Amino acid sequence: MRFSIALDYTLPEGGMAPYFDALRAGVALASRCKGCGRISFPPRLVCAECGAEAHDWARLSGRARVVLRTDALAAAFALARFEGADGATTVALGNPEARGETGQLMAPNGPRPGLWLRLNERETDHA
Repeated sequence: MRFSIALDYTLPEGGMAPYFDALRAGVALASRCKGCGRISFPPRLVCAECGAEAHDWARLSGRARVVLRTDALAAAFALARFEGADGATTVALGNPEARGETGQLMAPNGPRPGLWLRLNERETDHA
């Protein structure tokens, strides 16, 4: 079975522009809730803990630990938890041949946007 899907999609950056600018540079920028202090990555405009809408930006180290991983023929993806933030997010793996369990956020690989993680080569590396 083969399907082809073309999607022309524009995501307005608005109040998330600092996050997207940082992401394009390979920098992890999280939101810090002004109500309860929760740090979320990816950032949230409304806090999942207390519902506050006011936040500051917090720069993270970009280090992450892989929780789950899936490999396909042309790509690999993981659910990762970033050091210093609550929650987990899906990332594309920039070096799917590596088998490490930790990695570092990287700038998007070519024209494909999104969250990209470069895995450490050795299992002894730590995030």
